[in-house]
Amino acid sequence: MSCVARMEAMQPNEHLVYASQTGAKLDSHVLTGGGTDDTAALQAALDRAPKLGHLHLIVDGAALVRGLKIHSNTTLECPNPACGFFLADGANRAILRNANPSRKAIVDRNITLQGGTYNNNRRQQAHHTPDGQWVTTLDFFGIEQLTLRDVVIRDQRTFAVFVSNFKRVYMEHIDILLEDRVLDQNEDGLHFCGPGRFLTLRDIQGSSCDDFIALNADDLASRNQQGEWANNGGFGGQVSYGAITDVLIDGVQVDEATHVIRLLSRVSSIDRVVIRNVIGKYRHFGFHLNPWREGEGNVGSVVFDTIDLRPVESNDPCFFLFSIGGRHEALTIRNLRYQTRDARRMIWVEPGAKVGALTLDGADIVAEMPLEQMRYVVVDGQVDRLRLRNVQVTQPTNMPAGSCLIEIGAGEKPHGVGHLQLEDVTTRNVGELVRESGGVIGRRDDKNVSVIE
Repeated sequence: MSCVARMEAMQPNEHLVYASQTGAKLDSHVLTGGGTDDTAALQAALDRAPKLGHLHLIVDGAALVRGLKIHSNTTLECPNPACGFFLADGANRAILRNANPSRKAIVDRNITLQGGTYNNNRRQQAHHTPDGQWVTTLDFFGIEQLTLRDVVIRDQRTFAVFVSNFKRVYMEHIDILLEDRVLDQNEDGLHFCGPGRFLTLRDIQGSSCDDFIALNADDLASRNQQGEWANNGGFGGQVSYGAITDVLIDGVQVDEATHVIRLLSRVSSIDRVVIRNVIGKYRHFGFHLNPWREGEGNVGSVVFDTIDLRPVESNDPCFFLFSIGGRHEALTIRNLRYQTRDARRMIWVEPGAKVGALTLDGADIVAEMPLEQMRYVVVDGQVDRLRLRNVQVTQPTNMPAGSCLIEIGAGEKPHGVGHLQLEDVTTRNVGELVRESGGVIGRRDDKNVSVIE
């Protein structure tokens, strides 16, 4: 290396900034807060990004803040979970938001959060501001190429992360730590509103008091007299609506989350979604695929693979593992382990739902105790093609006689299945294999079906 090259290499890198060198005191604590308000110093550092073209800010300590905005082409890195941010009492805004939030266009690009803890200090924040802005931990409106990796989010007041109008979002190794459930007011995990394409979530862990992960194509919206979408939600009118497609969710571990994953569509499409490797304990429901109102919904292909969620015991029969409402083209559930101690439904096709193809391929179903009226697959809507393959059901020997594997049409409206296929299905101590309670099966084909008393 020449002398000139050595001198150039020794020059300071103005694109790499340490928070401790910006005037920030970093004398707070990510668990307990306190210390000096570092908002101004850190915001001044982040504001260098537009002028420099790109910025890498390393937060080498714990900062007390009242809310920051982050620009395009910025990497915000925390060396370990002891570094990060604690939201000051009464700040009543997100810890971090993109600098140019937009519901109509993508303005901000190339933002990365690497490591660290973001503590929303929820007990000292309002649920929402007077103008209807919900108090989240992180939110991004109109974003392309957003990456979160090795991030810990603690005590979200409402949503841990809210993303709307997005393209190419990648999140990996995210811990959402909700210490208790006293407030129980929209303490969601990761929430995505359309339009959105290319979303990847890997290794997401934690808990919530509402939806742990939600894909909401049309969220909190209604049509006005001119037929245009109107925003009825918070976030200052920045929430957008549109299709959500090309989604991979791989590796979800929940710790008694109230709801695990919701897919909500009214008119806009949700399509090409794969959800796999979901484990843990839940309270009310595992997966809710629904519109706001009957007759709505626009869901294409959704695949669930390798699911083992155990319910926290409850006596409420309205709870379920899968609930399917609205219009669906093709829904596939593979490699399901269903173990329950209460009478919640495993798969429920809601009244008014219309499903093209519903496939359960590989399921081990175990009732751990005698329960009245166990119904594992309940069709209260319409399914063109229902297929169960490689399914085994085991119930205690003293199970009441009212149980069944499949019930068709228990509701008030006419319901039914166009074509029912059962292949390699075995039941033990189940009262009935298929029960037609007001519904109609157009055609039924059985292959290798065993009913063992």
